[in-house]
Amino acid sequence: MKQLYKNNINNILEELGKELDISKSEHEAAVKSYEAVGKWLSDENSPLNYFNPKILPQGSFMLQTVIKPINEEDDIDIDLVCKLEKKPDSWTQKELKNQIGNRLKENKDYNRMIWEHENGENYEEGGRRCWTLKYSNHAGYHMDILPSFTDDNLSILLEKQFSSGSDLNTDELAIRITDKESDNYPTEKDVNNWLKSNPFGYAKWFYNRAIISSKRLFSLKESIDPVKAYEDEKLPLQRVIQLLKRHRDIMFSNGEFDMEHKPISIIITTLATRAYDKENNIVDAYINIVKNMRSFVEEKVNPDNGKLEKWVSNPVNEEENFADKWAEIMEKQDYFYLWLDKLEEDMGNMLVLEGKGQNESNKFFSNSYGDKVSKKVFSALGENKRLLRESGNLKMETKTGLLGSSGIKVKDHNFFGKVDE
Repeated sequence: MKQLYKNNINNILEELGKELDISKSEHEAAVKSYEAVGKWLSDENSPLNYFNPKILPQGSFMLQTVIKPINEEDDIDIDLVCKLEKKPDSWTQKELKNQIGNRLKENKDYNRMIWEHENGENYEEGGRRCWTLKYSNHAGYHMDILPSFTDDNLSILLEKQFSSGSDLNTDELAIRITDKESDNYPTEKDVNNWLKSNPFGYAKWFYNRAIISSKRLFSLKESIDPVKAYEDEKLPLQRVIQLLKRHRDIMFSNGEFDMEHKPISIIITTLATRAYDKENNIVDAYINIVKNMRSFVEEKVNPDNGKLEKWVSNPVNEEENFADKWAEIMEKQDYFYLWLDKLEEDMGNMLVLEGKGQNESNKFFSNSYGDKVSKKVFSALGENKRLLRESGNLKMETKTGLLGSSGIKVKDHNFFGKVDE
């Protein structure tokens, strides 16, 4: 791949990622909303006040890999942890879940949001693990709030783990959560026998892999701040994961497949992060990740049934298999490999677009990432190059091959090295 073409592809992928980002106003609205939930749960008049409840972001919001849905009427999913401390000896998982749910229902707005999400079903107990608040269609998001008990010193431990490039030690960041499908959900009082989760340990692992230089260590500390600052600049790994998730969404949006069984984001994120090798630009990271994701799907004997199964290990809990549903529902495994086949095929096609003209390139990226965002990207890039070209200022950096306003002057051409006829 020629350097000029490579840099053009890099620019396109970067701009696609930016188009997939939620806006600053959407980000700030979500933060304002979950801050308000946290204040309601911890208010001095709240029965939960004694337990120091706190709302923390987790999942893609914490990892900064959120993407807009294809359809504007669909919701952005904001995953949150509600952490409590000082567990009473008498509380079961069910009691914790109900205590948080009851406090939410005391607020007429949150009560309505829970009801509207559940549509009257399981209204009293919420979802399997979370309470979900369905905000208005105008807001464009819903929030999954995961009840949990944590170490009383979790805030200090998070600060210690995320404020420096310390060794990866995630066990102390684990939390205990509720799960209605657990046999001991209504009876177990010993928190050590509850389901363990470690979203903050996972985030520590992710950022250790994603950050390229010590200059970006601030991202570790900021990633756990309950009031997250909006960042429009992303690390290469974050951008690639956004692109992979959109490629998946486009493939499974044509009605041919059951959307319920499309590859889940935690599997895509985990495999991409394992495959990432500190590439300092998006195109190299994208190529390497797509080429190597398949190799990180393992085969292991399931200790519960003795059967050989596909395995995508949780990096902070090797006993947890993110692909555990594949053995139960074969469509999930089949769909994952269908998507991976298509992803690899499309990457190969992207690498041979050079010289085929902008129309072919527009068509390719529209098919892979969506017509609307692709048109915006090519329109913006084209306008920028046109203005530079017409002013005689279109130049190329001699070291990087990057087109812009500095370097040596270049001849008239399109993005892909051939003037369309």
